[in-house]
Amino acid sequence: MDHYTLEIAKIKIEELLSTVETRTRQFPSSWQPQEVARSIWEIRGYSRLFISYCLSMIGQWFDMVAIMVLFGYVWQTSSFLLAFIPIAYALPQVLFSQFSGIFVQKRNKIILMGCADLVTVFFTIFLFFANTPWLALILLALRSFVGTVHFPAQQGLVHELIPAHLKLKAVSWNGGVNQAAKIIAPLIGGALLTLLPAKHLLLFNAFAFMISACLLFSLRKIIQTKAKYTQSPRETVDNTFLNQWKNSWKSLYRAPTLMIVLSLNIVGMFIIQLVDAQFPALFQLVAPTKPAYMTLLIASIGCGSVLTIYIISKKERFVRLERWLSLALLSLGLGFTGLGFLEKGFSLSYILLLGVLCGIGTGISIIITNYCIQTIPQEDEVSSIAGIYQSLTSSTIFISPLGGAYLIHLFGIQNIFLVSGLSLIILTFLPFLMNKKTAIYTFVKSNKS
Repeated sequence: MDHYTLEIAKIKIEELLSTVETRTRQFPSSWQPQEVARSIWEIRGYSRLFISYCLSMIGQWFDMVAIMVLFGYVWQTSSFLLAFIPIAYALPQVLFSQFSGIFVQKRNKIILMGCADLVTVFFTIFLFFANTPWLALILLALRSFVGTVHFPAQQGLVHELIPAHLKLKAVSWNGGVNQAAKIIAPLIGGALLTLLPAKHLLLFNAFAFMISACLLFSLRKIIQTKAKYTQSPRETVDNTFLNQWKNSWKSLYRAPTLMIVLSLNIVGMFIIQLVDAQFPALFQLVAPTKPAYMTLLIASIGCGSVLTIYIISKKERFVRLERWLSLALLSLGLGFTGLGFLEKGFSLSYILLLGVLCGIGTGISIIITNYCIQTIPQEDEVSSIAGIYQSLTSSTIFISPLGGAYLIHLFGIQNIFLVSGLSLIILTFLPFLMNKKTAIYTFVKSNKS
């Protein structure tokens, strides 16, 4: 009897499971349970998107090498004209990045990035045929204007595609590629300069962006981006460009954690930029017969940054945010303070240690900042917040170096390196003054995906 009852129960369970499976198939596809990706490379189309980003990063650094050689050695321009190069790169970012962030947030980001890459190709080819420095500066500024859509579009796209538990790995890989490109591309570019004229490196950049555009356009049907978001009645009435810009700033003020992280990063970058362009002058003073030491310092900064980003990528979330911010500021502060104490006859190991310290701080600050942009704002605010951040950071690129040059003229280069390092160390204590709700923040939220 027991055996008979057991068989009847098994038949009933099988019928019930069959009924549930049949009815589940009738649900809309959005209701169906979806397999959770275990790696960013399992996300459809992301590997192609990542290759596109790698190519554009490497191409940009090839381009930077070509521009510096063209202005400095081929055209032999004055220091006055050389000062306009960072302005041509940064001024369009300062003026238009905030509006580009608003522009891209409700449009197809794949198409926008692909079109921007194509226009970049054309401006780079025009730059190849430029025969005067002033024409080259105009083309650089126009190309930089087109590129203002890239960072906010990329941030918004990563936010849409990557689930919460993989966001840290995604921003780590992107940050690592950016730092690695700073090391690899100048080395390869320097080697190619022994074989090719400097202008031909511009064609490498154009070719890289052409392939990047092709990869992006090939993703149009694979990656369906959210071109539009649900709007409230108030948003449909109050939807002018200026009002959207104001709302982006309001959303930043409503997120104290995000505002503090971005503010500290921008202040730190402002301090670093005071002396960042003065490494040649510093090493000319303390190591006039060893120019290779400066390149080794820059390489060690890049290596320390890449290694730090690789280690962080193994984590799934950040806790105790104030400790990470303080570690980044402390590492940078110790590195720049050590550079301020350099004297003739210093050892190579000392320089490498200072470079690794600076690299650790750089890597942590890159990951924390981009991860905050990815996880804290609302879904339709990521691109606009990224545009605001890009605009503010770009402003430091041409404001701080001018102020730093003036201070160095007054007080000496080593004193300014020392003051910059000590200022960063002082900033180390500010994250601990944050409110407890803001300081202890776990970035993986259960209501975000």
